[in-house]
Formats: sequence, C-alpha cells, structure tokens
Amino acid sequence: MVKMKIDILINYKDRPTELGLLLQSLRTQTYQDFDVYILDCCSGTPPETYYFLQCLIQRMKFEQHNLEIIHADKSRGVAMDRQMLVDYVLKNGNGSLYCRLDDDIILNPNYLAFLYKGIIRGYDLMSGVTPPILNPETPRDMKFILPIINRVVLNADGTFLINCDDCGQTYIGSDILPTDHFRSCALIKREVHETVKYEETLTPSGFREEQFFSFHAILKGYKLGVDTGAVAWHLCTPSGGDRRTNKDELNKQNQILLNRWTKRMYQKHGDFIEDYHERLGIKETEQDKLRSLYKNTNLIYCNEL
Repeated sequence: MVKMKIDILINYKDRPTELGLLLQSLRTQTYQDFDVYILDCCSGTPPETYYFLQCLIQRMKFEQHNLEIIHADKSRGVAMDRQMLVDYVLKNGNGSLYCRLDDDIILNPNYLAFLYKGIIRGYDLMSGVTPPILNPETPRDMKFILPIINRVVLNADGTFLINCDDCGQTYIGSDILPTDHFRSCALIKREVHETVKYEETLTPSGFREEQFFSFHAILKGYKLGVDTGAVAWHLCTPSGGDRRTNKDELNKQNQILLNRWTKRMYQKHGDFIEDYHERLGIKETEQDKLRSLYKNTNLIYCNEL
C-alpha cells in the first residue's frame, strides 16, 4: 500500500523553544512521509532568526522534508489564523492528509503512525490525547468511557447536557474510539478541509474552535475518531501563542456562541449527535448516555444564551 503524504500545519507565535521541541519530536516519528508548514502569527522575533531553529529546519530539509515558514501580516485570532494556513496549504501543498499541531506539544514517536492507522480504518479525522506534561501520569481505564470518547448529549431543545473532555489524560492501552469532537491536534483528510472551514464568528481566543469544526464535519457526514495511544504531551506554555489578559471572558463568549449555534443546528437537523451515533452503529440506553453526567470530565462551562 502506498502511504499518503501528510502536510503538517503549525500555527506559531513567540514560542521558539517549544517549536524546537516539536520539530525534534517530528524528526523521530516512525511515520516520516510528511512536509511542514508553519504560519508565524506576528511573532516579536521571526522564528527563523533563532540559530537552533535554523539548525533543526536545515536538518529536516536534509532528511527530505519540505519545511516552509509563512508570515502573516496580522493576527486574526486563532480560528481564522488556522483557516489562513489551511487555505495556503490547500493551494501550495501536495499532501492528501493534513495534521494540525499546536506549537507547545511534544509528540510520542508513534503519534503520526497511530493517527494514520485510524485514517486507514475509515475515519476522516483522527485525534489523540493531550495530557499536561507537568502532571503525574495516571492512565485511565477505557471501560469508563466506552463506546464514545468526548461524548456529547443534548437535551430536548439542543442544550448541552453532557460535553465531555476525555482527552486530557493517558489511557491503559491503545484503541480507536469514535468521538463527538476532537481536542487540539488532529490528522484530517484533505477533502474534509475542502468542505469544512473553521468558524468565523469566534473571538480571537481559540476556545471551542475544535468543537465547532467537529460538529460542522459531523453534519457533512464525516467520521471522527481518537486513538488513545496517540500522545501529544502538552507543555501548557503560559507565554506566547494567543494568551490575552481577557482570555477567560473570550472563552466564555465562545462557549455561548457554540451553545447558540448548536441549538440552531438542533432545530434545523434534529438531534444530529444522536443521528451520528446511529450512523456509527452505536446503540445505547438512556442510562448509558447519562453515566458521564456528574463526572469531572463533563465540562459545561456556560449554558447562557
């Protein structure tokens, strides 16, 4: 079987050390058929001026990876900057798969290989887990989340009853599970990006842009999965990126926007999450669906309208 080329998409701002760690973790991936595109979102110092990054970039080029840095004329916020990079790679890249990576993560060597395996098995978007690197590792038993990771349950008017975030920790073993929405990083078929765009109505903060994208993809008929063995360690860098002083307020606004949009989609399409589960062949009782209601992974930040 001929392997599919991956275009790596990294949105970057003022995190040179973290970017170096990410690039080095890409160099040691067991899956090596990829090129790298970095969008510099108006950093104070351009990344290519750092000597150690120059060395890593040149080494990756020696290793047959095209690596290109694109400079944005201004930052338009996390979601729109991500779409800007997608649009650039759709026009200039040659990969059939796109892998979006945050600029403050370190990948386990088999990360891309695990996600690629899910694409081969029929998923259109594959993600992994992103545990904080500072925390002690306490792997979770998958039986507590089966059969869906990052489960969403809507009530009778389309309000979130359950909105799980199960991807902030590691798991015992590796398995591919369907998901209702992904977190942070993902391997995505090019055709998905050709039909699904990042939400334009969000604040400059990146909060909930992945869930908007996931729901748009589900409504288009795509299948989303998570491999619990694909680990991207999150540095949770407090500086650089898009760390604004009013980030909490912006995150709340994004959650409200998601709440309103989800209710509109519910009114238009019915329970599109439940329909998605049926399309995947998942049949559950009400008790099964609601067992995550009181777990600390059920992150209902704001149900205001």
